[in-house]
Amino acid sequence: MKAIVRSLLLGAVSLVSVSSATLAADMDGPFYEAPPEIEPVEVGNGWYLRGDVAYDFKTDVDVDYQTFSRALEPNFYPLVPISYGAESYDEFEIKDGPAFSLGAGYQFTDMFRGDLTAHYWKQDVDGSDLRAGPCAPLSSPLGTGCLASDTGDVRAWELMANAYVDLGNFAGFTPYVGAGAGAVHLDYSSLRSENACVGGVAACGNTGNVTIAQEGLDSWRFAYAAMAGVSYDINQTLKLDIGYRYLNVDGGDAYSFATTSINRGASGLQATDDGFDRHTIQAGLRYSLF
Repeated sequence: MKAIVRSLLLGAVSLVSVSSATLAADMDGPFYEAPPEIEPVEVGNGWYLRGDVAYDFKTDVDVDYQTFSRALEPNFYPLVPISYGAESYDEFEIKDGPAFSLGAGYQFTDMFRGDLTAHYWKQDVDGSDLRAGPCAPLSSPLGTGCLASDTGDVRAWELMANAYVDLGNFAGFTPYVGAGAGAVHLDYSSLRSENACVGGVAACGNTGNVTIAQEGLDSWRFAYAAMAGVSYDINQTLKLDIGYRYLNVDGGDAYSFATTSINRGASGLQATDDGFDRHTIQAGLRYSLF
């Protein structure tokens, strides 16, 4: 019996020794760690494209201009002094009409995003001004004046950088406010001006009606904007965006003198505008690039 117990104890001791040696050998060997899991990167995550159609409301513009006069006889041009006068339109309007824009942006956080947009529109312009004298019926020293009725159009490209604050998502609807700044390229076409004597046929530059064309000018102007609206989640990547935008455009050059006046000695600008405000409602889509 003692021999059996002794044999069992010796076997247990041998087993423990072998196990310890094996463990020690394992500990002395190299350790291998599993490589970290590589997370896929979402290319374009946060970027979006946008497209909008808009309606710009009628805008009143303050436009100042110079009148020009000089004797018509060619032989007297060097001797007769040039005369300028300062006038302002009684009314000058940029008409209402459609506009279109495209842009790209980035959603920085759940609340903050920004985009760059290009907005295009082309609208008619109308101006009118009633001036006293030199137009007056020959039979009356008072008369009613010379009425200038001017028509043309103006084109604009608005290049804006905008920032928005999204005010939370409520059942798919996200109201937002925003502001932007940038530059507007304004391009006036030639302005057709019809001058008519009101109250009789008399001197309004010439006898009867006079039609001239003032040359339009183009210029870059600083502009800033404020926006408010709401977007709706059509699906995970597509949003419907409806909003209002206010745009303020700095003043600048509008028209030069007509060719006939330049040929008679007129120089410099004839008309400048003092800038204007533009009110717009727009609707469009924003597509997230995931």
